[in-house]
Formats: sequence, structure tokens, C-alpha cells
Amino acid sequence: MGDDAGVYEYGGVVWVHTVDFITPILNDPYLWGAISSANSLSDVYAMGGVPLNALAIVGFNNCDLEVSTFKEVMRGAVDKLREAKTVLLGGHTIDDKEPKFGLAVAGVCPEGRYITQGGAKPGQLLILTKPIGTGILVKGVKEGLLREKDISNAIENMLTLNDKARTLMLSLGATSCTDVTGFGLLGHAWNVCKSSEVGMRIYFEKVPVYELSAHLVKKKIYPKGAMDNLKFVKENLRSDLDLWKLILLCDPVTSGGLLFTVDRGKEGYLQNKAKELNVNLWIVGEVLPERVLEVV
Repeated sequence: MGDDAGVYEYGGVVWVHTVDFITPILNDPYLWGAISSANSLSDVYAMGGVPLNALAIVGFNNCDLEVSTFKEVMRGAVDKLREAKTVLLGGHTIDDKEPKFGLAVAGVCPEGRYITQGGAKPGQLLILTKPIGTGILVKGVKEGLLREKDISNAIENMLTLNDKARTLMLSLGATSCTDVTGFGLLGHAWNVCKSSEVGMRIYFEKVPVYELSAHLVKKKIYPKGAMDNLKFVKENLRSDLDLWKLILLCDPVTSGGLLFTVDRGKEGYLQNKAKELNVNLWIVGEVLPERVLEVV
């Protein structure tokens, strides 16, 4: 229940299926197509799978947008799929006033096993592979407070596939995993807690955030989804942190990193393996036996 993708075993093969789409997050249609594709593929990687093929899901109004814009979206998507060694088989388009783009993705688990949100164990370490705060930065761009070139680092991270993070997660013997997207770090952490019947302690100072996102949220500039996510976890949240910090931790992320749990005693190996695979890695917390989300 609540996992990032559906899993089906047939003929000795573990199949993984997911679907996700988003509205435009940047002015550049090419980047929107590429980031949306990376975001959709991420759910397969979070389950320990490898994507094989995809179908495009498009909401497009040709009265408001030029066909050339749609072509750029598709070009960005196809380039990202090609990077992921994934084939676009087709798709479906509807007339929609608000543009949307995403993918239905099918993949497999070559190792014959998959990772769910239900395997976290008390005492384990909580690992994150990308910074948070992209939703706030995108809000800043839409409000005209930032330019796309001001958030180039965040754009690069959103474009980065979680394929290497998936390899890292499996090589470290992760027992649970999810990807950090629309529910924010705290929302996705709490989903793991619910599935695993455990709690978590997250250390704010250890969580990687974009400096500009912290700057904006202090000025009360953030998407509505951040407050919705905070409401989602509030009943089970234990924290004395300032409100702006909690809002930042609840920022609805696009194409975020993997969040997974591993046994203690692997700290040195964690960093060495991450460096070998060229994956960023932060130890942001630990798993607790008590079913509570503690943020300090």
C-alpha cells in the first residue's frame, strides 16, 4: 500500500509499473519535458527496478500553445528516455487548458527482488541522495523573483536520473526506499514510517537544502503544497523547530532523490560507494521504534 510503483511477477520476471505527470515547472519546454520524464522514471528506480519502456501522457491546448512548444517538450522527454536506455512506445494526448506532461513507465527488477517502503527497521540510518527545496525555487521563478539561470544547480539535479542512486541503494543493502517528490521530505518519510510501523528522527542541519529556497521561505514565499504536506504530517510530528524550517522540509519536490534506510556500521562504505558511483549522499536521520516523526 502506498508504494511508488506497482509490482507484478510473471514468468519469473518482476515487473514494475508506474505513472506520473506534472504541470509546467519552468518556462523552457525542453527542460519541462526532460525533468518530467526523470520524475516519472524515478518511481521505478525507487522500487529497485530498471525502466524499459514508456508511454507519454499529454494535456495540451493548441489554441494557447504552439505545436513547436509541444515538440520541444517531447524532444526533452525523448532525450532523457534515451539517457535512461528506455524506449518511448507511444502515448495519448487530450485537449487540456492547463498543460500537463508525464509518462507511464514499465520496468523490471533484474536482480529478481524489489524494495518497498515497508522494510525500515529501528536503529537504521536514513539516507537522502538529492537536496530539497525545488518547489520553493520554482515558485520563485513563477513569481518573477528568480530567473532559471539563478537555479541552475537545482535544474541540473532535477534532470539527474536516479539510476545510479538506485544502484547505490541496492549495493548498500537498503531495506526500504522511496523517492522524495510531491509529499516533501517529511511526507515521504512519514509514508515509510506508516508502511514499516516505525518512527524517524530527522536532523534539520544534516538535510541538504538549496540556499535560495531557505531565503525565499523565510520571506514566506513557498507553494501551497508545502503547507498541505505539513498538515499531512502534523498530527504525528514532534518538533520545536521554527515554522519556516518545517515548511522547507515539507516542500513539494520535483524529481527529487531517493530516501532509503540501511543498517548502521556502513558509514565508511556508504561514502566510498557513493563516490565510486558519483552519487551525492547525506545521512539525514535514523529510524526509531516509536511511531513518531521527530525533527530536531
